[in-house]
Amino acid sequence: MRILRAASAALLLAAPCLQAAEPKDCIAVSARIDNDAHSPSGVRVIVTGRSRCSEDVDSGKVSFLVLAHGSGTSVVGSQRGTLGGTVAPNASVETLVFVVCDPDRVRSVSVKTD
Repeated sequence: MRILRAASAALLLAAPCLQAAEPKDCIAVSARIDNDAHSPSGVRVIVTGRSRCSEDVDSGKVSFLVLAHGSGTSVVGSQRGTLGGTVAPNASVETLVFVVCDPDRVRSVSVKTD
């Protein structure tokens, strides 16, 4: 009986360490311009989230901000979004976002998690 109590106590003390990581800590995001779509009112961006954790991650809890950069350090447009679905370990998920801006001024895009 003492062994059972000791084992139970050890598990209860270790439980906080065993909790899953936050989804935004497990998902690495990247962005690139989707050159297959053309619009005079903005650019379509492919946002990819890749799992870095050893467990399934609910990527729907990962919100991000896409920035469309012009020349120099100027930002010519931005769009918030979320990824969606469950991502298996070392797998990835993609979503599309549309950034309203002058597409002729866009030189690159970047993304960061919120």
